Amino acid sequence: MPGVRSSKLETEKRVFTIQGWIINGVPDYLILKNIEQQFVNKDGEYIKRRQSKVLLQKAYKIWHEEQEATVEQKRSLKIAELKQDVRSMDAKFKNTPQGMAVLLNYKKEINKLEAIYPVTKIMIQGDKENPLVITNSDEREARIAELIAKAQK
Repeated sequence: MPGVRSSKLETEKRVFTIQGWIINGVPDYLILKNIEQQFVNKDGEYIKRRQSKVLLQKAYKIWHEEQEATVEQKRSLKIAELKQDVRSMDAKFKNTPQGMAVLLNYKKEINKLEAIYPVTKIMIQGDKENPLVITNSDEREARIAELIAKAQK
């Protein structure tokens, strides 16, 4: 006899929880064990191994769809992952000099991803009066040819 299906909202909550475990680096076999021990169906029974594998597969599938997302979404996922790493760091380690250095490195990386630091511009200069500004390969080739012709004169 088929069991009672979970609602779409409940399934999404479970998948979100599983993705959190994936971010934390929990191995798949422990994720499956956690699913079987923590998630209960509407009929009051714990989820079986087959269903836990389906949920884990959904979490990875959604994760991979997000991986194909825009750069901005990837940036926000990476920021969330770094912040989770900082939160999961041992409190004893955080208070040591090495821990403070690691925290500072994490904060710098998060700040870079959040674009808090100004972007450094690199200008390639040909002449002082006429600096090179290259936008595409055709323009670059034309400019190189122009400079070669000027140098050969």
